[in-house]
Amino acid sequence: MDAQVSPVAVLILAVLTGVTGEVVRDVLCGEFPPLLLREEVYATAALAGAAAYLGLPGAGAPGTATTDVSAALVFTLRLAAVFRDLHLPRLQRIPG
Repeated sequence: MDAQVSPVAVLILAVLTGVTGEVVRDVLCGEFPPLLLREEVYATAALAGAAAYLGLPGAGAPGTATTDVSAALVFTLRLAAVFRDLHLPRLQRIPG
């Protein structure tokens, strides 16, 4: 945001950074990341955190609260996904 890029670019970069970090973590831990991250919450958590980071200043939140709330949101979503074994729903093919 300091580089004066559009909010869409901020969202895209946040998701790419979050997903890449999670994939690197999986590889370093010896786990194979799921194919195209289909069911994992990597991108969803990163997108939610970036959206909160972009939206909270408009709601009047100070800068430090914006950062803290956004980081806590991503952390909470990832913890919930890991400990509650939460996954995104799979798309089902319709025969025909």
